[in-house]
Amino acid sequence: MLKIWDPTNFRRTLGGLCLILAPILFAITEISYPVGNGTAAEQLDTAARNQNLMLADVFIGITSAILFIPAIYALLHVTRRRGVVLGHVAAILAVVGICLAHLALGGLQLMLWAMAGPGVDRQAMVTFLDKTMQNPAALPLVIGHELFAFGIILFGIAVWRSGFGYRWAGPAIAIGVVLDIVGGMIGLPDLLIAILSDGIFVTGLAAVGLKVLLTSDADWDAAPETVPSAEPATALAF
Repeated sequence: MLKIWDPTNFRRTLGGLCLILAPILFAITEISYPVGNGTAAEQLDTAARNQNLMLADVFIGITSAILFIPAIYALLHVTRRRGVVLGHVAAILAVVGICLAHLALGGLQLMLWAMAGPGVDRQAMVTFLDKTMQNPAALPLVIGHELFAFGIILFGIAVWRSGFGYRWAGPAIAIGVVLDIVGGMIGLPDLLIAILSDGIFVTGLAAVGLKVLLTSDADWDAAPETVPSAEPATALAF
């Protein structure tokens, strides 16, 4: 039960819900977004044919990026006993990736949507896109996808190390993202890769979110356990 007046309950509930909703929205926009590969003219044609779908997907993607922020805080809380170092490195990579590949890129996608609208000088837009696509200043947006992917992989490992919840959830998170990377490298169809990888990835994060929601407020807010003297502290941290 959500108790917005109780900070512990609010943080736990919000984190659990975001762990479920953020990856689902991410998967929806990744699977359904009208991809225009090739030249600037082809991208504009794709955007013009799918104006309504493209606009919906852009805002769904931006919403997903916003919800991933509290989800990441929840994952950091989950890994506060074991997987601490991996969790914090993962959080940095994931947040940078969200800012670059989800929020900043979402703005550019909105611009592309507007450029493909009726009444716009198409040839001028094609010329602008051709020059923009060749500009190295856009490279960080491409790198953002990789940073987010590696951050989520590390989170999967950190969750597994933490021992929190279902033991298969952490590996599922990491495997789902690895499958997406490997599938793209070996040339599998984009839609097939997205469905398989997102299905595994979403299931893993949703399982963590469900366990967060089922955790009592007392357990959620409990201090990390004291490190046993028989096991080095550095071993637990990673």
